[in-house]
Amino acid sequence: MKLVKEHGYDQVTISQICNACGVAKGTFYSYFTSKKDILIKLTSRFNKELSQLFIYDEKLDAVTLYQNAVTAYLNYVNKDGHVFTKSYVKAMIDEELASENTNTSIELQKSFIDKVISKGLQDGDFQLNMNYDDFFALFSATLMGVLAQWSMRKESEGLIVMGQRVLFPLINLMRKGSVK
Repeated sequence: MKLVKEHGYDQVTISQICNACGVAKGTFYSYFTSKKDILIKLTSRFNKELSQLFIYDEKLDAVTLYQNAVTAYLNYVNKDGHVFTKSYVKAMIDEELASENTNTSIELQKSFIDKVISKGLQDGDFQLNMNYDDFFALFSATLMGVLAQWSMRKESEGLIVMGQRVLFPLINLMRKGSVK
């Protein structure tokens, strides 16, 4: 993880990984078939930790739940840094690197967002201005755009502020009185 954070997935070699872990290449290949397997394992770990971030508290209104989840996600990504985020974004859009593990991340996000929209509808704060799938498609495309833009910046500051500025208003599309 440290090597990917520091150098990026594309720049890290199997030799560097083996040296950092203190294992022989043969040992590496008895557990992994390629460097891609490591990114898949890191993504799996990311998904496990991600599932702990989305806290559904019945007492909170839907907008607050959404904003809390967005902020928790951005904080989590921010701690992993630019280089890892660039590798993660690449894994999400590269067919060769994409796997069930990256899909799990999307499914976790979608499940939580769907619960938030349902709560907003039940509480009377939202109306169904677009279906759940369309809202999630807009949300996930915007989130990936934020992550990609941030990972391309020179400085590592600003993910949380930029992400909140762009992602928070999306939930307003579901509020009552929002234009279709």
